[in-house]
Parts: sequence; structure tokens; C-alpha cells
Amino acid sequence: MSQTMRNYILEQGITMQQVIEHVPGEVEGVLQKIGRQYKRILLVGSGTSLNAAIAGKYVMEEYNDCEVQVVTPFDFIHYFPEKRITNDALVVGISQTARSTGVIDSIHRAREYGARTLFLTAAPQAAGAQCAESILNTWTGDEFVGPKTKGFTSTMAALFYLAAGLGGKSIDLTTIPGFISETIGSSEKVLPGFVDQFLAAPSLKIIGFGPNMAVAREGGLKALETIRIPVEVYDVEEYMHGPYHCLEKDTYMIFIAPPGKGQERILRLFQFADCITSNTLVIGDEDLASTGRIKNLVPLPCNVDEMLTPLGYIIPLQILANDITLKKGRRPELSRYPNFHAMMGSKFTPQ
Repeated sequence: MSQTMRNYILEQGITMQQVIEHVPGEVEGVLQKIGRQYKRILLVGSGTSLNAAIAGKYVMEEYNDCEVQVVTPFDFIHYFPEKRITNDALVVGISQTARSTGVIDSIHRAREYGARTLFLTAAPQAAGAQCAESILNTWTGDEFVGPKTKGFTSTMAALFYLAAGLGGKSIDLTTIPGFISETIGSSEKVLPGFVDQFLAAPSLKIIGFGPNMAVAREGGLKALETIRIPVEVYDVEEYMHGPYHCLEKDTYMIFIAPPGKGQERILRLFQFADCITSNTLVIGDEDLASTGRIKNLVPLPCNVDEMLTPLGYIIPLQILANDITLKKGRRPELSRYPNFHAMMGSKFTPQ
């Protein structure tokens, strides 16, 4: 199979089966080394890894009683107070390639302060991953493109298993490969028309809530990496406090609306926006189709717990980013500035 963003998107169901088969056992092995009892868990990552950590935080808090924070490497290294990094803290560094210098430096710093450390990665043999006490393989497999897709979903799933393991509980993801497969099928049916419509977008706004803020942020990142237009991402309530003043008839908006505590709120916002601009898209459960309230809907399976919906709800945004970029005449896999990380020193290259 060729190394394209689209092919990696389509591999996500198979990849999730690998995660389900292998990661729970790996989590048990990791926890035998580092234990389960922590007062504080810190998830450190950048880019797609940071977005996966946001979804992971919700599940961590669901299964554990301790404080859970998502921290960027820069903040962790330069601003996070040392007195809060003690031996009752677990610092999880997340980097799919194990090459993020910020994540690697954060793990080194955490060990200096006496925290327990874990590196979560798709490259467990990489030199960068060896900085932590223990390593958890996400079982992503190879993904030789810049804009990560299956790496996002497999990293989230690995974090979910880790969250349950730390809490001494179990989590069932066995329905997720089917959820992903159905989501891909539904998205492929309805998205071509939206690809043509959003091809003209000068900028994009993505609105989400709760665990799916991870999806909103990751969808925005995919658009920035591939389509290369300005993207703004908002929590549904935060959009209502100022940003709505910029709503115009040529505004392009995507609403992430899974079943959950924020669904009615975000649908009310959609209805308001839809009176002003016709350039709207809602990613929501298939039951919404029967209400007649939403004409611009990507209908997804509705029998999934809200905490797990990010594993599928990201897929329409991945496909949209890929297909719009191809329609613009570019390959989404190609970096605009291939020498960027070498110049900035933001990716570790073993000598």
C-alpha cells in the first residue's frame, strides 16, 4: 500500500484491532514497573500528541481520582513549578515518532525532580523513547507522512487503556473498529459535496465541546498542515463570548456534535449560524438526520459512549483535509518546509 494520508486514514480500523489485541497486555507490564498510585498525572506532548492527550485527560479523570493535567513541553520545562513534580507524580511523554525534543527534555526534567516517567510512542525502539523509566507502544505501526491520522486514534486508544489500568479497571474498545469502519463509510458517502463547497473557504472555524475538543483541535491542525488556511478552534460556550461578532455570510464553520452534555447547546449555536451563513457542516449522530433540523450533516453511529466518540469523530475532518488538499492540486503528505525541524532543533535525530 502506498504511503499516502488517505491510505493511513483507511487503515485506522485495522490499526485499532492491533491496539485492542496488544496494548492492554503492554499496559499491565508497564504498571508492574511504575505502579498505579499517583496523586498527579501529567500528559506532555505537542501537536497531534497534545490533542490526543486532551481526549486522554477526560478518560483519565473518569477512571482515576487524582489530578490530571495536559501540559505542553515548553510550559513543563520553563514554567511548571518544580515543587509539584514529586515521586507521587507520573509524567507521560507522548511522541509518535519519539523524536520531539521538547517531550524528551520534559521526561529528563521530570526524572531529575523525582517523578515516575512513561514514554508513549509508536517507536518504542527509538533512542528518544529510552529517556523514560518505561515505554508503552501504541501499536500504530508505520505512518511515513507528516499529518498524522492513525497515530492520533491509536494514541488516544492507548491512553484510554492506560487510564483504565491506572485506575485498576477495564475499558472495552472492541466495538471501536466497527465504529471506525462505519464512520469511514458514512463520511465517504456525504463528504464529496462538502469538499467542493469548502474548497473555497478563505478560513475555517471549528466548534466542539468536552472530549471532542480534542477532535476540534486535531481537525484544525490537519487543515493547517494540509489545506493551509487560517483555522480557529473554539469550545462551544467560549465562541458565545465575543467571537460570534465575526460571523458573516461567507464564514465557514464545522460543528462537532456527538451525543453528550453539550449537544443541544452546540446545535442551538449551529441554528443561529445557519441563519447567517450557508457554509456550515455538522458532524453528529445519525439520529439527528431524522429530526430534520440539520441539512448539512455527516451522520455517524450513535451507540458509542461520549468519552470514546473522538476515536471516530475525527475521521470526517481527516478526510475533508485530505480531499480538499488534493482538489487544490497538492499532495497532503508533502511538507511545505522540509528543513524546518532541522533548523529549529524541534525533532531529535540520532547521530
